[in-house]
Amino acid sequence: MDNGRKKHSPDCSPGIPCASRNDSTATTRELESIRERALEVLAHYKKNKTVIRREVRKEYASAIRHLEKERAQRESIIKDKMLMIDELEARIESLDNEVFGLRSRSKLWEHECARISDVYHRTVLYYSNPGLVEVQLQVISEYTDALIRFVRAHKWDKDTVIMAQRYCDSLYTKLRDLVRDITMNPLEDTSLASARKHTDAAPLDGETKK
Repeated sequence: MDNGRKKHSPDCSPGIPCASRNDSTATTRELESIRERALEVLAHYKKNKTVIRREVRKEYASAIRHLEKERAQRESIIKDKMLMIDELEARIESLDNEVFGLRSRSKLWEHECARISDVYHRTVLYYSNPGLVEVQLQVISEYTDALIRFVRAHKWDKDTVIMAQRYCDSLYTKLRDLVRDITMNPLEDTSLASARKHTDAAPLDGETKK
């Protein structure tokens, strides 16, 4: 006899309905399952995160090494270019010094050439002075005049006439040669101004005068 009391299942506790207890157990198991799945997902995520981090680190490390290599190459190229620039600047400075030296020597040679040209010009003018020729011709003319006055005052035979004619022809030939040689040797302008004018007008090496 149950004396009016309800019988409980052996798994049920007094005062707790069996259905509620079963629901609680199911919920606990579901939560445990969710927790296990969450742990699995978290573990998988951590594993993937580690792999991804490793791969990313590896990839970036490779990229960094490549960039560092490129930077080293660029720095090496820049260093070489800077050395070339330094060498060129040194060469330019050396050439500037050489040009300055050549210009200085050119000025010295220019002054020396001007001095020699002036001496030569004065020498040419001295020896090409028409007065020097005129004096000699005047002497010859005066001697001839004196000789004419002398022969006019005396008597001469035929041999003297022949001898005088021979000398007259010879003197005439020599005087003609004198005039011809003077004509064939014209006086040139040997002044420094003329020399500079001809130098400026002369074409440089490798150039053709237009």
